[in-house]
Amino acid sequence: MKKLELGDLYRLRLVSDAQISPSGKFIAFTVARMDRKKNDYLSRIYLWRNGIREFTSGEKDSGPRFTKDERYIVYLSSRDKKIQLRRISLEGGESKIILEREKIADHRVDGEYVYFLAPDIKKEKDDVKRITHIPFYFNGKGFIYNARMHLYRVPLNGGKVEKLTDGDFDVVAYDVKDGLVAYATSEDETRPYMHNLYIWRDGRSKKISKREANIAALRISPDKKRIAVFLKFREKSLLEHSKLHFIDIEGGDYTRACELDLPFGNALNSDVRFSPGNDFQWISNKEILFVVTEGGCAPIYLYADGKCTKYLGGKRSVESFTYANGILAFTAQDAIHPPELFVRRGNKERRLTNLNRFLKNRGLKEPEEFTFKSSDGESIDGWIIPGEGERYPLILEIHGGPKTAYGYGFMFEFHYLNSLGFGVVFTNPRGSAGYSEKFAVRIQGKYGEREYQDLMEAMDYVIKNYPVDTENLFVTGGSYGGFMTNWIVGHTSRFRAAVTQRSISNQISFWGTSDIGPWFAEDQIGSGKNLWDALLDYWEKSPLKYARNVKTPLLIIHSEEDYRCPVEQAYQLFYALKMQKKEVKMVLFPEENHDLSRSGKPKHREVRLEEISKWFLEHVKRK
Repeated sequence: MKKLELGDLYRLRLVSDAQISPSGKFIAFTVARMDRKKNDYLSRIYLWRNGIREFTSGEKDSGPRFTKDERYIVYLSSRDKKIQLRRISLEGGESKIILEREKIADHRVDGEYVYFLAPDIKKEKDDVKRITHIPFYFNGKGFIYNARMHLYRVPLNGGKVEKLTDGDFDVVAYDVKDGLVAYATSEDETRPYMHNLYIWRDGRSKKISKREANIAALRISPDKKRIAVFLKFREKSLLEHSKLHFIDIEGGDYTRACELDLPFGNALNSDVRFSPGNDFQWISNKEILFVVTEGGCAPIYLYADGKCTKYLGGKRSVESFTYANGILAFTAQDAIHPPELFVRRGNKERRLTNLNRFLKNRGLKEPEEFTFKSSDGESIDGWIIPGEGERYPLILEIHGGPKTAYGYGFMFEFHYLNSLGFGVVFTNPRGSAGYSEKFAVRIQGKYGEREYQDLMEAMDYVIKNYPVDTENLFVTGGSYGGFMTNWIVGHTSRFRAAVTQRSISNQISFWGTSDIGPWFAEDQIGSGKNLWDALLDYWEKSPLKYARNVKTPLLIIHSEEDYRCPVEQAYQLFYALKMQKKEVKMVLFPEENHDLSRSGKPKHREVRLEEISKWFLEHVKRK
């Protein structure tokens, strides 16, 4: 049986954004792939009705949305560095342009209009940036100091574009139902994570929320009497769970829907996603379906009669869904299968696509799940993909976030490293998503403490229970996982080599250079204290402080346009280690951002995996 190869990246088909038509007769979805020659992602809309067929012919088509009468699909098509809203008949034929702009986001069809978000940009008269606003840049978006995200609509047939919101604020989420719009705004540049809620009706906007909240998503009920909102008030931490609340359409306070202590949305890690899809929907005036993260899974839960119960489970990750006429269409993946399209009617479920069947012949190993008791009595989940040989080298993978999770999401990286003979272990230490809110906020102001112990104790557990070569232990992680990798090599020499990716090395400079620095660092590092009141605390939690202790050979991987964990973090760590004559190498990727490993240019993704695997292979102790 052939092993997984780097070239298999280009054979993957990335299935996403399942959309069912109002009658349930049709399902549209996006299928993307990486193209080696063009060094880009190509995608098209596919349609299911008693079989699957490719429905659009553009090279970069995505985001299908049905009209209510099921006559058309509205979708996005990227062409000549611009984005087009296009419309195509379900009977086929040529598509027609509705609108063309430089940027379009979160488009929805309602009645005779298509609603969408787009930046309102005040262009400079020359190439000089005159900045008076924060954040002035944002990861994946570039410089945004002169742009405000606003809500627009355009007739289905094209024509005049209406701007529905205007002002010195950003629209961060919205929904529309029969011409009634609900939208959330970010209005305070020093607290951009706190939002107000408005409705727009008959050309006028009205604020309906009494207090600010961090709003993740919102949906208007079918009878238009109330709005379901996933939000948090940030009473403890930015890492609180987003929980389901209701608010009357005419205004008032938010009321909690149910007592479910799990975070809204899919926080599982995966490197085979393409475009996001729906994860939250009213299915009647009294019932709501929504995705949560639960342990290493991402199931769908049902809200009904004041209770939230599991609706669709399994050891898998639900990526998107829509529901109509008693039928649930969804995309889902698991640890050895990238996302595919499924349908469920009643209790009967059927997979409709099998576009990655070639992986069946790659001998991918199902990760073995384990749970151990930490030294303070908490249960910690982990998974291991066993390596080859009587005693095999082992790589510890650490997720970012910190409030994300590992589990039953497909990780090409893990399987590729495993194909080279390495065992791969990954866990959900304190701070991870998928567990209680207390579990998530436990590390606030205490980075490098309890979760570091969780990771080291996970290694102890694995060494005790699996045939691991203890002289060949390796570690890697990205973002928060990169911070933790840096922290680990400054506090232990048990690993033969390490790879730190898109990491944080200096919490003080991170505060003033990251697109989320001031508020994230104040919450997570200062535990509510700002930089001036807790400067020494920020330095104590900076891996750079412990660089003199590093004995582990370190590979630093960073993207030059990473605005989440800016590249200066890599520079500082590299200089610190070089000046002490440590073994260190830095690999920088131009024109890439924080999401290199998930959505970077295909060739860069390939090179990244080559550099990681080569570094580990070079440092394996031969016997």
